[in-house]
Amino acid sequence: WLNLIMDSAASIALASEPPTDELLERPPVNRHDSIITKQMLMNMIGVAAYEVSLMVGLLYKYEWIPDLQAHPTDLVTGFKSRHYTMLFNIFVLMQ
Repeated sequence: WLNLIMDSAASIALASEPPTDELLERPPVNRHDSIITKQMLMNMIGVAAYEVSLMVGLLYKYEWIPDLQAHPTDLVTGFKSRHYTMLFNIFVLMQ
């Protein structure tokens, strides 16, 4: 399901763009050139820092979130199961 959701928009964008003759006129790209530009690298580092800091913050400071307190007597789902489920869902939605 995750691949279906994440790849759908990109495939629709690629399939709906009409081909142009200018693409054939461009010079070839050097195979030793980097695909990742400096701006892309800075964006990736920024997003990674944001996601890691949010996940670590929510892992250790979750008492302020309503209905998420750990119940040691909850034997059916386990200790902190709601907390870990919330963390997993946030991680998936940030992707």
